[in-house]
Amino acid sequence: MKRAMVATLLTAVILPALGGCAMNRSTYGEVREEALRSLEQVVEVIPDPKEVVPQAEGEPYPCDDPLLPTKKKGAFFTGHWFVYLPDRFNVDAFISSLAERLGEDWEERDLGVNVSFSQVDLLYKPSGFTVSVEDALTDGRPALELIVISRCGILPTDDKPRRSPGGRGV
Repeated sequence: MKRAMVATLLTAVILPALGGCAMNRSTYGEVREEALRSLEQVVEVIPDPKEVVPQAEGEPYPCDDPLLPTKKKGAFFTGHWFVYLPDRFNVDAFISSLAERLGEDWEERDLGVNVSFSQVDLLYKPSGFTVSVEDALTDGRPALELIVISRCGILPTDDKPRRSPGGRGV
């Protein structure tokens, strides 16, 4: 159920992030790096001790996917990290204060979806990226789950076969 809710939230977050694809001249590599830096900014305000565990990266996801209501060129990056926390960490209080901790470049977004766990969606205004931060219990350990979706970036032209729509062979 929680994963289905995350998928719904991601869909709500992807659409605004794709809006600037047509005019974007950034490469996929550049938007990927910007997205990872936004995750790092969130991690910096999480008090120690913490353990940051980036999840495996998927292939670039095409901005012109038939399931999306846009036909933009390029692909967007999705970053997914877990940040493991001490057992007594007050996740609810931390999540509710996260936008303030991050500063004026960050803005809380209300996607209008009620969930049964602590969660916040944050817009990083300089890049237009949205970072979702939510309470997670992974392998019995308290954690924060961080997900970022970049804007579209231009994929390099190459002759490698695609393993997925929009992805490039590695």
